[in-house]
Amino acid sequence: MHLANNLILGQGTQPRVFALDTFTNYSSSDYNGFRPNPGAAQSFAWNSPPFEQVRNFYPERRADGLTGQTAPLVQRNFATLTEYAKATGQDRHSRLVEYDVFVNASQPDFTDPTHVVAVDTVDLRLRPGSVAIDAGTELPNITDGFQGRAPDLGAYESGIPLPHYGPRTPKD
Repeated sequence: MHLANNLILGQGTQPRVFALDTFTNYSSSDYNGFRPNPGAAQSFAWNSPPFEQVRNFYPERRADGLTGQTAPLVQRNFATLTEYAKATGQDRHSRLVEYDVFVNASQPDFTDPTHVVAVDTVDLRLRPGSVAIDAGTELPNITDGFQGRAPDLGAYESGIPLPHYGPRTPKD
């Protein structure tokens, strides 16, 4: 698996903002924006085979078809993005972000589980000048037509009209 150009913001519901289990060492993660949960002892985890091993998924032929066996993954936990990137080689171009990267979005409040946020009160476009603008990497057929020096992090490219979701009239 390859993860790039994402915004991953902790909400305080889990200790880690990012934890990945992969059975290969050719999985990758980079050019992402992370907001770790304040005070979390472990914010990142990268659990994979030993780094000198390409994979630890071993196919086995049986009468009922192809099945697989796995060896245990090496558990790696890190407090900071810097520590995680240095130890794993992942997310070396990633950066820390806050909810202020968005035009209008705040950290969810889980103190009242009945509270519903009105959709029209949230704007997940990137705020002008945000650290998430031009912080991504080109992904062919995904980030085509980006504005600026590089693609932006997150779902919406700054300066481009929002995509239309849902039914369309013939003129759309």
